[in-house]
This record gives sequence, C-alpha cells and structure tokens, in this order.
Amino acid sequence: MGFQNRNKGETPAKLWDQSFVFLNLSFFLVFSNIAFLYLYPLALEGMGIEHHTVGLVLGTFSVAAVISRPFLGKLVIQWGEFPVISLGLIMSLVASLGYILIIEFGPAMLFIRVLHGFGFSAFISAGFSLAAKTAHPDVRGEAFSIIGVSLMGAIAFAPYLGEFLILEWGFSAIYMAAAGSVILAGFTAFKATRSVHIPAQDSKKKAVKYVQLFKDRSFVFLLVSTIIFSHCQATVPNFLALISHERGVPAGRFFLVSNIMAIIILLLTGRLLDRFGKLFFMRLSYPAFALGILLIPEMIDSPFHPAPAVIYGIGVALLFSTHNALAASHGSNIEKPAVMSLFTTVYDAGFVTGAIVSGWYAHMTSLDTLYWTCGTLGFIGFCMVVVLPIKEK
Repeated sequence: MGFQNRNKGETPAKLWDQSFVFLNLSFFLVFSNIAFLYLYPLALEGMGIEHHTVGLVLGTFSVAAVISRPFLGKLVIQWGEFPVISLGLIMSLVASLGYILIIEFGPAMLFIRVLHGFGFSAFISAGFSLAAKTAHPDVRGEAFSIIGVSLMGAIAFAPYLGEFLILEWGFSAIYMAAAGSVILAGFTAFKATRSVHIPAQDSKKKAVKYVQLFKDRSFVFLLVSTIIFSHCQATVPNFLALISHERGVPAGRFFLVSNIMAIIILLLTGRLLDRFGKLFFMRLSYPAFALGILLIPEMIDSPFHPAPAVIYGIGVALLFSTHNALAASHGSNIEKPAVMSLFTTVYDAGFVTGAIVSGWYAHMTSLDTLYWTCGTLGFIGFCMVVVLPIKEK
C-alpha cells in the first residue's frame, strides 16, 4: 500500500490507495464543517455583538483546540487513531447542532465553541498523526500537498454554499450542513483507518515527553514560523465576512477564488516539493502570502478583487504544505503523534491570536489597518525563514 511505510530497498509504491483517498475525504468533510462556520461572524453581528467580542467567540474555539491538543496527542499514542477520531466527530456533531439553540452571547455560546474546539482538535491530532506515520519521506511533500487540496477545497466551497443556504433558509441551514458533513466524515474515517497497517512497535504504549522535542532547534524555529503563518492565515477568513459586508460585497467569492488557486498550486507543486526541497518553496511563497493580505483592503470591492485572492491563495497553499511536511519529518515513528500534536498546537495557537488579538486590534483601529498589519507580519515571517536555521530532516 503506497500510503504506508516501506523498508529500505523496496520498490517505491504509489501514493494513492484506498486509505489515502478516504483520509482526504475525511479531511475535506471535517474542514467543511469548520468552513461553514466562517460565516458565523454574520450571525454574531446580527445578535448585536461587536468586533472584539466576535473575536472572543471565534477564539474560544481555537483556545479549546490548543489546550486539549497535547493531551489528545498522548491519547492517540494510547488508544490509536480511529478511537480518537470518533470521539472528536461525536463532539463536533453535538456542537454543530447546538448552534441552532444559541440566540445570544453568553455561557452557552462559549460552551458550544469549546466543545467544537475539543472535537476538531481530536480529529486533527489523530488525522495528522496518521498522515505523518504512513506517508513515506520520499512522497511526504506530495502527500501533504494533496491533504492541503482537501482542506482548501472545503474552505473554498463551504462558505460559498453557506451564503446561499443562509439567503434561502437562514443561519440554521449552515449549522445543519455542518452537522451533515461530520456524519459523513465518520464513514470515511472508518474506511481510512480500517486498512492502514501501522507497525507493531508504533502501537505500544510509550511515554513521550514533549520537552524532548524542544531540544531540536530546527523544529523550534519551524514552530516560530508556524505561528506567524497561522496567525495571518486565521485573521484573513475570520474577519473577511465583516470587511466584505462593510464594503457591500460578498465574502464567498474571495474564499472561492483563493482556495481554487490554492488547490491548483498544490496539485502542480506536490511532487516538486519533494524534488527541490520544502524550504525553497517556503521562502518563495511567503512574499506572495504577505502581499495578498496587504491588497485585501485595497481591492476587495474593486474590479480587481480576484487579484489579492489569487496571490494569497498561492502563498497559503505552499506555506501550508511545506510547514506540515517539514514538521512530519521530525521525530521517530513512535514520536509522530507527539510531534504532530505539538506542531498543530502551535498552528492552532495562531488561530487563537488570529481571532482574539486580531478582533481586539480591529476594534481599536479598523479592519483595513488589521489587514495591513497582518500583511506586514507576513513579510517578517519571510525574513525569519531566510535567517533562522530551519533544516529538512
């Protein structure tokens, strides 16, 4: 099976097999669940909630995902991938249906966001652990590029479809759609894990200490770049609906264009990442990522509105795949759940700051200033990956 590890000297197997296909379907469906809720700020605004409180509500999800990730990473080591995925999907389903009952800001709203964050975190811990364990190093860049296609596809189409659902049936329709995607993800996750072979030594219960991973300076510097990237990446979708509404234009078209471009780039460059190196493409894509964000306030309501979406889509696609592939190259197979849990913890920490801090900053300044500042931070990230000694393992 091409998505499994192979021994030295064996003929390279193909990447694509049943497990890899169904794992990607699972990622697509779970991220569709999340992407439908990118329109949640519109519902919150309709409740009379201000920008900084919107950021708090959105950030609560990511805070829950971050604080639970180290525990869930160890739980994957103890239980295995599918049980943790199942736990996460059940929590996500309950949360998705729970949004229907929330009509005002309060403890119930925050509880639902926390529950949803825990559920998403469980899926991410187990899903990325499975991908890191089973993708051979020779095709790891391509594997995470395809996973990126699945994620970007969900983010491209779910908000676009969600705007139509809201227009026709109200916000309850996107909550039901989000719940439906989780149910389907349960079936695909079962198919993805059923036929995957994990070497016996990987399933042994073994204590893995996160502090040991911080001794790898290359991994630590990669985490620094990761939080800069994810903070900017989180800020863009979290407040895009609001800046689009402020300008009187639909938000769905930016999601659609940027993520279709990201999908095209990931499909075209997956094999090139493994051939020419992830660091090369990481450094190449940071400037495009930053420029795309800087242009959002200037062009989102102009005839040239596809331009920032296209440029941003190119940057975010390559930065996502290169960061994930570089992280997956660290640690032994037994340590992969801990490595990927720590990496995705830092990644999601950026989504906390990209909601709460960015929401506060937008409230204190303006949405335009928020995007200009975020784009500048992207250029700082570029300078850091050029200077810091990040290595490909």
